[in-house]
Parts: sequence; C-alpha cells; structure tokens
Amino acid sequence: MTGTELSEMKAVVDSELAVAHLVFKVADLKRSCEFYSNLGLPPLFIEEKFAIVELRGGTHLLLFEVGLAGEEVAESVTGQFHERLSERFDLMIKGKGLNELKKYRLELINRGIAAEEIPDEAFFGHHLFCVKDPDGNGITIYTSHES
Repeated sequence: MTGTELSEMKAVVDSELAVAHLVFKVADLKRSCEFYSNLGLPPLFIEEKFAIVELRGGTHLLLFEVGLAGEEVAESVTGQFHERLSERFDLMIKGKGLNELKKYRLELINRGIAAEEIPDEAFFGHHLFCVKDPDGNGITIYTSHES
C-alpha cells in the first residue's frame, strides 16, 4: 500500500477495537508496582507475582514477575528513547501544554524517578520526555492531543 492509498483511506471515527492489555515481565513486582504508582498509575489488583495496572481508557498493563509468566510471554523489548519506529511504551498526560508536562516531570523527579530533559522541539505537535522503568523498559511521556 502506498502513502497515497493510505491517505485516501477513510478514518475510523468510532473504532470497535481498543487496546486491552500490555504485558511486561518484571524482575521485582513490588519495585515495579511502586514505580508505576509513582507515575500516577497505582495497581488495580496485586497477587504475589502478578499485578494489573489500569491505564486511562480501560487498558491494562499486566506485570508478571519473571518465573510466573513462563515461556509463553515474550521478553519485554520496549523502549524508544528517540529512535524512530522502534518498539516503545508511550503514555500521555491529560494536559496539552508544555507547562503541564514540565510540572508532571518535576513531580516524578520529586518522587525519585529519573526523567530525561524535555527536548526543545515537539514531536508531531507533542512535547515529551523519557523515563525507564526498573527493568529498563523505555517509557515516553507525551502531552495529550485531547481537545
């Protein structure tokens, strides 16, 4: 399919599909739950070696402590850190502005999360910065496109 063909496709206004789950294997469930709680995503459900973190919109991040997940769950390979088109885990804040992103970044730093600098230029209209979870998964946090 060419770029012209793609641009001529009708946009789906009300998709019947949504992301249900993202799965990460983690080395230390407690440490990972604490990290995601500090991002503002507290676990919805925690067992000894498994947790469910609910994201806005009803999507769930499933955290499996290594050993519980077994061979059927692939190793995590997320993380972009500004490398185009590589796999990544992206989150959006509710705010649309750079100042809201700066405030959120500072809150994370105050909670002990190492957050990279916000680049001067926007990426497709979004400001962003990156963090890593305790297992080294790269997470890019963007400003929202909500109206």
